[in-house]
Amino acid sequence: MIGSTVDKYEVLQKVGEGGMATVYRGRHTTLDRDVAIKVLHPHLSSSTRNRKRFAREARAIEQLRHRNILEIFDYSGIDCQDCYIITEYVEGQTLTSLVESRGRLPSELVSLIGIELCRALAYAHTAGVLHRDLKPDNVMVRVDGTVKLMDFGIARFLDESQVTLTGALVGSPAFMSPEQAVEGALDTRSDLFSLGTMLFYLVTGQLPFTGSNPSLILKKVIEGDRPHVTELAPAMSPTLADAIERLMSTHPEARFPDATSTSEALVASLREIHLDPEAAEWSIAAFLGDPDGYEERLTARVSDTLLDVGKGYIDQGDALTALRLFNRLLSMDEENEEVLALIQTLHAEPEPEVHRRRVPWLGVGLLLVLIGLGAYASWPASGPPARAPRPPEPPTPVLAGGPMLVAPEPVRVPAVPEPTAPAPVPEPVRPRPTPLPPRVPPASAPPEPAPIEAAPAARGVLRIRSRIPADVFHEGRRIGTTRLPIELDAGSYALELRSDVVQPRQIRVEVGPGEVVEREVMVETRPAVVRLASGFGEACEVWLDGSRTGLVGSLGRQVAVPAPERVGHRLEVRCPEAEPWSHVWNGVVLPGEVLSP
Repeated sequence: MIGSTVDKYEVLQKVGEGGMATVYRGRHTTLDRDVAIKVLHPHLSSSTRNRKRFAREARAIEQLRHRNILEIFDYSGIDCQDCYIITEYVEGQTLTSLVESRGRLPSELVSLIGIELCRALAYAHTAGVLHRDLKPDNVMVRVDGTVKLMDFGIARFLDESQVTLTGALVGSPAFMSPEQAVEGALDTRSDLFSLGTMLFYLVTGQLPFTGSNPSLILKKVIEGDRPHVTELAPAMSPTLADAIERLMSTHPEARFPDATSTSEALVASLREIHLDPEAAEWSIAAFLGDPDGYEERLTARVSDTLLDVGKGYIDQGDALTALRLFNRLLSMDEENEEVLALIQTLHAEPEPEVHRRRVPWLGVGLLLVLIGLGAYASWPASGPPARAPRPPEPPTPVLAGGPMLVAPEPVRVPAVPEPTAPAPVPEPVRPRPTPLPPRVPPASAPPEPAPIEAAPAARGVLRIRSRIPADVFHEGRRIGTTRLPIELDAGSYALELRSDVVQPRQIRVEVGPGEVVEREVMVETRPAVVRLASGFGEACEVWLDGSRTGLVGSLGRQVAVPAPERVGHRLEVRCPEAEPWSHVWNGVVLPGEVLSP
């Protein structure tokens, strides 16, 4: 087609080809401006029915006018032999090309790209248009840093045409939502899942769902069989990681409700390091102009800012959030002595839930030596006296570094030691650097060491570690918490992790006799939905953490607060001709909380 004219457009050169169309650079012969000419493959445009459906879809998409959506100028009529679309010509590269040339992208840059895409999706979804084929190949980054989302509505046209998966025509399997993979009903949250998959790809450089054929990929999508995003990108923003994991929830109701709330979460990931998303020095254009310099400046910014922010969370008593930030710093600089010292300080703080005492082994050993030497010096020539029997003492379990420390025999201080030799000094037990239980105040006389009782042979110990603490349930009964080890009979268990701030998570574990089992479990934050009382007018604006959420009436008087375990969320209501009202949470945001002016 090169050198020919399609209607009033001259075809200049071929710039790409995909599963559904060939793309050419062209020029409008009368307006003298460059355009892109996308000509659908003949098997899609061969029937009159398909051409009519395509024209209907093109008219709907033509109404979308947004800076982050590729603009459609023209399209073929139903009488034309070939179906084509005339769009603006974008000089730049796709996100696929960007990742192929740079590898994984900095998480703050990924958040900026995601914010631009959320704006496009929010606009289109409000107009009643789903994309259905969101993937890096369908996103262009213009040379000036503008993000352009392409091919809106085309996937729907192809889907209605009953085209098969050959050539990924009804959507790319690796980026499909689970409900799209099973041909279920779709809403805007399907596009949000695909957005999360794309952000996963940008920040890790790898696809979350892989397989040797589309069927295997779709099976993994449906089952949610993928790694956690931080397993592949440990140095990424933890707030961005939370957003991606929530977007990629298997169940739509667990995702963000819309693109606007998704954008707010991405903005929060930038505020985590006090980065202004509108600042020119951190823009996408700044990255394109000097990628290496941008990443170097960003690394320095993250290191300096997160250290100060983490210290602030420690001062507020929020050690959990501080540890998340420090973990990111250590993934960037494993030998950061200041961060390691701060983490050690956090680990040294006692956990109030633990009410057990440590055995001071070294002190006990020295005490035994002194008792033995004193008894040997005063030993009578007639031989040792008969020992008086001691009543049995109740066993006292000892927590050392998390798992239960056990020994085969109880250790006791004898009334009179054997004359042959002083009592041996037991080796000191070196605890691992984990939170330690509180010390027992010394008594008036030196106490005997607490005996170490071996756990029953048919029992084992389970320790579950999760980013956010949760209660552990078995068959509907609470059996412990992720903060402490849990002693269980040997066997197989189907357990559930629950709390007010995490999505329920089911796991299965096997515990053997005398075995210590450790499991790392990833949990998803449950947004807390709070309600605004009738004292707020429906025309009042609602702002959460500095971002506009909407009007009280349009929100149905309900506001979803993401990451409710984080301290410091601020809700503000601005009403016409009234002073702004605000509320700051100094603790966990409780679901169902009612706020009144």
